[in-house]
Amino acid sequence: MKKVWQKWDQFWFGPQNLLGLAFMRVLLCGTMFYMYLGRLSNLEYYTDNSWISKAMALEVMQDLYRPLFLWCFWPDSWNLFMHILLVVLLGVLTLGLGGRWIMWLAWVIDVGFIQRNYAVNFGADIIAALFLFYMSFTQSCERLSLLNLLRKRRDFKGADTLSSVMIRMMQVQICVIYAYTGWEKLKGGSWWDGTALWSVMANPQMTTMDFSFLRAIPWVIPVVAYLTILFEVYFPVMVAWPKTRNIWLLMGVLFHAGIGIFMGLAPFATTMVSTYFLFWDPRVLEQKVVSAFARGTGPV
Repeated sequence: MKKVWQKWDQFWFGPQNLLGLAFMRVLLCGTMFYMYLGRLSNLEYYTDNSWISKAMALEVMQDLYRPLFLWCFWPDSWNLFMHILLVVLLGVLTLGLGGRWIMWLAWVIDVGFIQRNYAVNFGADIIAALFLFYMSFTQSCERLSLLNLLRKRRDFKGADTLSSVMIRMMQVQICVIYAYTGWEKLKGGSWWDGTALWSVMANPQMTTMDFSFLRAIPWVIPVVAYLTILFEVYFPVMVAWPKTRNIWLLMGVLFHAGIGIFMGLAPFATTMVSTYFLFWDPRVLEQKVVSAFARGTGPV
């Protein structure tokens, strides 16, 4: 029992390398910066003049999914200012020029806009807000920061206890998301008979190209459908085992790349893939990526 407790304690509270977290911050906050910058041109969606008002957006949701606390505390007249502030905060965080309080403020504003109109937002918004919340408790700006380049800093801190716990929480969270999504697919008959993906690929409004050519090779649809379920259901087990971790992460990159390219959901793809940096060996990231970059610019 003592050894089991020690392993449990080490898993949750042991020191973690912050480099993977920093890579995740860059990709996650960069994706959110891109999304919200693009929405600056039409903020009417976040007002009561939109085709679905803030009150209606909350009413149409089931009781289980309604938020306990409303973060959209500002009036519609403040939307432009709050949206610009959110874009600036996300840009600052992408560059590593911030800390816990900056990220916490960005999360509060982000959730406020999500609550103002759920119909405008999609999977990338919800998942990004979830992980931004976790990250607001961590030292995510310790590495890969513009300040490190300017100051030529080399003495990087290790993760404190709270950061280590939140890194583990994010790893567990992404595993739960994949496993739950996979098991939910098994409830649908179209996933069992292999035709689920065809309803998406045959709809020109949901794809970026014409997939009608797949009628000539119909076996591709069920194969991809079954591989999708296997990937999601077994993701927690395969990333927990070091021998299969990199293979499964590579499959995930290809899986989300396909979603991003062929369904036009690039922000969702990069949001999900950003969590993969928490699983990759930080020594590999240090040797292959950071060292190569540092030779040309300086420590990051």
